[in-house]
Amino acid sequence: MNREKLKKRYSISFIGYGNVAYRLAISLQKYGHKIDCICGRDANKAKKLAYILNKEEHSANEQDALPSQVFGSVDYANAAKSEIVILAVSDGAISKVAREFNLICKQKGSFPLVLHCSGATPLEVLKEFPNYGVLYPLMTLSATKPVDFKMIPFFIESSSKEVSALLENICISFNAEYREIDSKERAQLHVAAVYVSNFINYLTGLAFDLSKPNHIALMPLAIETIRKAFLYEPHLVQTGPAIRGDINTINKHLKLLENFPEHKEVYELLTGNISKRRKEK
Repeated sequence: MNREKLKKRYSISFIGYGNVAYRLAISLQKYGHKIDCICGRDANKAKKLAYILNKEEHSANEQDALPSQVFGSVDYANAAKSEIVILAVSDGAISKVAREFNLICKQKGSFPLVLHCSGATPLEVLKEFPNYGVLYPLMTLSATKPVDFKMIPFFIESSSKEVSALLENICISFNAEYREIDSKERAQLHVAAVYVSNFINYLTGLAFDLSKPNHIALMPLAIETIRKAFLYEPHLVQTGPAIRGDINTINKHLKLLENFPEHKEVYELLTGNISKRRKEK
């Protein structure tokens, strides 16, 4: 793909103002796209994100950037004027918001390209629109933590070759890697992401409970564990008492966890599963 010739920038509106909308809107604007408006049921939250986007430090820095004055609104009709509308709402709300926005588009006689960013929601939820697609960033996103979009892999799905080319343009404008996959494969990837992000974060929280005030000492171990798992295969680099069948150490750990029932339950479950895999191998 010739990245030099893919320079088109788009006018984009968001329905939703959560973590994904916050980070994606700021990055799209940074890389030269025009953000028209932020829409949502809470006018104050929509206006807050619009205000942040209008601040000088979040202005587009590309030479071919489109001029932008972002505004917040509760009226979805404002979004229908853009080339692209991104439904950055919770997974459970995508279908409902899509139906509401589709009615507005029919009333206005204006149909932008409509995207969602969900890993678990199928493409077909947007099928009532003439042009639709998925722009799924495989990354944990928080309003409080900036992230370099060049480091995020994107997974795209589209209703047509034209929409696919547009999604590729957006990914290339970030200088990000991307791949086209179907809804089933994306859903499986989303489940996998829950394991390496949400579950690991939960387990890290349990570890913090046991190790404070020395929890920071766990960081090098955590980094090396993930690095090694992805350089090789996780089952090849599994260490610890469960994989060794070290019953004495396991019993000592369980005794230490007597006053931590949640931690003990998790320890027993994971130790049992690792031991079972060891025997199967």
